[in-house]
Amino acid sequence: MRLAAALLLLTLAFPCAAQDAWLDHLVPLPQEIALTGAQAVPRGSVRIIPPDTAAPPIASALSELRDAVGESPRSHRATIRLLLGGARANSLRALPNSEQAYRIETPVPGRELRIIALEPPGLYYGALTLAQLIRARSTGADVTLPELTMTDWPAIGDRGLWGSDSHLEIPWMAHRKLNLIQQISWLNVTPDGRGEARLKDEREPMVELAPDLAMRPVPAILHLEQLSGKGLFETYPQLRAQGGQEGAICYSQPEFSRVLADWIVALGSLRGVETVEVWMAENLHGEGGCRCPQCSQHDRSVLEARTILAAWQQARERLPRIGLRVMTSEETERSNEAVLAELPPEVEVDYYHSLHTYTTMHRAMIPPAFAQAAQDRWVGVVPSFVAAVRPVQPFTGAQFIHARVTEFASKGLSGVMGYATPRVGLARFNVEAAAEWSWNPDGRNTREFARSWAVREGLARPELFADWAEVLGPVAWTVYGSEWPVGMRRGQPGQVMELLRAGKLPPLGEVLWGIYPAPWGEVHSEEEMTALVGDSSAALHLALQLGDPRFIEETRVVQGYAQSLAALHALKLLAPDGGAFVPGDRSRAAEQFVAYEAGLRQAAHALPRWERAVTGRPPEFTADSVALLDELIAAIRPAVEAML
Repeated sequence: MRLAAALLLLTLAFPCAAQDAWLDHLVPLPQEIALTGAQAVPRGSVRIIPPDTAAPPIASALSELRDAVGESPRSHRATIRLLLGGARANSLRALPNSEQAYRIETPVPGRELRIIALEPPGLYYGALTLAQLIRARSTGADVTLPELTMTDWPAIGDRGLWGSDSHLEIPWMAHRKLNLIQQISWLNVTPDGRGEARLKDEREPMVELAPDLAMRPVPAILHLEQLSGKGLFETYPQLRAQGGQEGAICYSQPEFSRVLADWIVALGSLRGVETVEVWMAENLHGEGGCRCPQCSQHDRSVLEARTILAAWQQARERLPRIGLRVMTSEETERSNEAVLAELPPEVEVDYYHSLHTYTTMHRAMIPPAFAQAAQDRWVGVVPSFVAAVRPVQPFTGAQFIHARVTEFASKGLSGVMGYATPRVGLARFNVEAAAEWSWNPDGRNTREFARSWAVREGLARPELFADWAEVLGPVAWTVYGSEWPVGMRRGQPGQVMELLRAGKLPPLGEVLWGIYPAPWGEVHSEEEMTALVGDSSAALHLALQLGDPRFIEETRVVQGYAQSLAALHALKLLAPDGGAFVPGDRSRAAEQFVAYEAGLRQAAHALPRWERAVTGRPPEFTADSVALLDELIAAIRPAVEAML
């Protein structure tokens, strides 16, 4: 067992297996914990003493503890005391992200537990952890109180999600110590020129609930070339760019900074909002920005950064406390160093580029300029936590998430704002893994996390689940890292049957222009291709032993993809120059066409079954994935007729 410092600090009061079993109920794993014993008391005999403050999320901390031990009694056998600040908390000040740090100690074993923190979020996180431990070994009649010392803090300060239905998952996220939530805001410009902004409908839990659970709502002002239809150009036609992409703004005109300031103030005035994020223009089609004489004298992204900064400065005249976060984009990629230099250190910066952050490729994600900037300022990243942003694919990817988040922590990032689309419920394992390692990247390894997740989920055979996750995870990561089959929607490097017929399928391991890995950019040899198929078959054997349709159908999807890739590569080897197969190879080629189609059909059949098993509802989100596979299957027949 590794479990880093946490298990190294465990005493020998319990057998090692018992210690592990208790700690499996904790998520994230604490940084430092020493269990020395346990005491059972009757449920309802534990008094909870709150701190002398009603600041959120103290009420939530008390609620967690009362739920775990029962209502506070008039007479009691034991006490849980929450202490905020004071001399006993001073040692926490030296810890990273100390406002979220806490310590739990047992000054009188069996009689008193203390949770100590500098700030309310720390008390809340301490209460969550203690409640997890108590619930793990308690019964309906008795409550098991641990005897322990624990010091804990997060490695990365801001950890959370943006988009999809994350606003409906706030309690689930908070219980895993995620503390950041973002959604795109509703924006408008009135006929008299004022900017209006608010949360979109149904996003109200971001400000009504999240602050009570130590979560930071960060409303977003979407990419600045995507503001058409919001009254901006109708009220201020002079802001429409001269040339460039549709929706681009002329930043040489002063009106936009005033509108943007109005939006920042409106969003910054919402409950719990300390920071508003502005997303820089994407310019996905490379058409550029305004080409008026004034704008043409400046780098478009630098001019945009200056405009955002000017708006924030105007906003602070009305709302001095409001913070600013800026998100980069594909358009800023050429100018990111200049943008970083333009923004003062107190402005937070999120790194985003859809081709580089919404990817499952194995390569590192954070560019050197951002890694360097992270040593001196707040720098975050916006990665995807799923196999593909679209269409949806099943992915239990502990290895993928571990690699991503440990990179972010090792490079000193302050924030991780993941994207779990189209629904958080379809990616719970990966999101919980991100919560685990963004808090404690040096704790559990991938197998240990998978086993602990199975324990928390109540699976009957956690070790077998861990076996399955360790076998299938790397296979899926390689397949999805190669953007197979979803890369076919990009059109790069082209449709595989057409490339096969033309003799233009790329060699194994090729990534077109460094960004398009389909169909097998993460498979580097024939031996690796063979291993993908073999390991996926081994994973299916394990999934069938588990007997859970969620994991069986996910494995069948990944196995089908691996099988289709291997068959496609075999066809390439049989016809390296395209055209027709030689007579002696036609029989083998026909077999490979059958195997290719069978793999795609297996995945297409399993996808909706997986979704139904996960959600318990009729499939809704996998139809697009199945449609893509149907397109690939339909393309087989012309290739067969032309080449056999």
